[in-house]
Amino acid sequence: MDLDHVNALVAAFHRGKKWILVPDVAVAAAGIVEKLREWGSGPIMIVTAVEGVGNLPTADVIRYTRASGTTVMKGIRAALRAIEEPSGEVMAAVDAFDPDHEAMVFGAGFSRSSVLAGRPVYGARPGGWGALEDKMIVDQLWDDAGVRRAPSAVVPVAEAPTAAAGLASGLGTVWVADNTEGWHGGGEYGRWVREAGDVPPAVEWFSHHAAEVRVMPFLDGIPCSIHGFVTGDGVAVFLPVEMIILRRVDRPELVYAQAANFWNPPTAIRDGMRAAARRVGMLLKERYGYLGGFGIDGVCTRVGFLPTELNPRLSKGHHLHALAADLPLGPLELMQIEGDLEISSADLEDHVLAIAHDSRRGGMLLPLSGYEEPRKVGIRFIDGRAVAVDPNGIKDATMEIGPAVMGSIIIMRFEPDRTPIGPPIAPRTVAAIDLARELWDLDFPEVMPAPDRCGPRNETRDLRHET
Repeated sequence: MDLDHVNALVAAFHRGKKWILVPDVAVAAAGIVEKLREWGSGPIMIVTAVEGVGNLPTADVIRYTRASGTTVMKGIRAALRAIEEPSGEVMAAVDAFDPDHEAMVFGAGFSRSSVLAGRPVYGARPGGWGALEDKMIVDQLWDDAGVRRAPSAVVPVAEAPTAAAGLASGLGTVWVADNTEGWHGGGEYGRWVREAGDVPPAVEWFSHHAAEVRVMPFLDGIPCSIHGFVTGDGVAVFLPVEMIILRRVDRPELVYAQAANFWNPPTAIRDGMRAAARRVGMLLKERYGYLGGFGIDGVCTRVGFLPTELNPRLSKGHHLHALAADLPLGPLELMQIEGDLEISSADLEDHVLAIAHDSRRGGMLLPLSGYEEPRKVGIRFIDGRAVAVDPNGIKDATMEIGPAVMGSIIIMRFEPDRTPIGPPIAPRTVAAIDLARELWDLDFPEVMPAPDRCGPRNETRDLRHET
């Protein structure tokens, strides 16, 4: 891929245009604002819930809705409502910025609307693509694409205990809700049901939030994902990404702490993951006319990679690869959906892979309840422990804490040149959480990383007893 040529085409399209960005936190737009400035765009407005953690972008106008929620999903939904059903004050600010209605909304994040704040969404995604977020339909998709998976059952909530009894591995089962309350992610609508005592509270919770649940064995191993990008001529597939999903020590509960791509699975498993993503991408293209990014989440187990869910959108793994490759993957997706740019899947894949083998990125994002003042510290990892150092000096990572839409958030970014490629990064994340708890007097539970169970593929038939 001739990146200079691509950037020239992207810059020419964005030059002089007026844009409205709608991230849930302002700092999330810093990268794209920098790119828009580089491309010579017109004025930029951000409509967002709160500031977030980090340096604010240099937009011409930032309007805060102050939307919030007590959990990550509630915070995201509140932020979405504030732009999908804007208040009079927000609309007045938008109209003052764009009195002639020239601006377009740059993407829509998690919103499914094609119009936000009275302006058209550039690159709005068809509703049928969003419907693929439903976790009740994904196992049929794996089967249709020929992707090996663990057994599962989609049942009414009241029948979940019976289904779980027949599907449990040695570590129990995982239940996940349907989309009764809308799209969900980050594990917030999932429950790890490990023993008999976990069943009643799970049934109670799901009965208030879902009509059906998908039940599958708990898969022991490294949570991970594989990402692809569908273009008009095929599917580009990238490298595996480690999902930092930690386990509480005191009870069977999972903590989602984002992702990094320093980890390398065994070669055979990596190749199998990439082949699965290519088959799924082609199915999405042929069946739904899909274009753009998608990801497959799963677990690297003793019997290889087993998928758990589909993310039909750009996600954190795409961002990590795009950051390393200095590739504006978000704008490329929007322009492709609108028909303003053609992308070669082979060129895109070759460009990303050529850089991704040796250039990695990632870190931790950990939501917290309650408000925390912004603070920042550098980290060195010594003998398995995280040690606080000057954030402006030599460090292995930088960790910050501050406000977010659900209360507060901890963000840690690993230094690429000081982070080993190969082993999983979750143990370092746990060490950083231990340090944060000590430094900032946080009431956060003790967590541990998932064990590395990755092994070569075999033909074991009964996955319930091998995962």
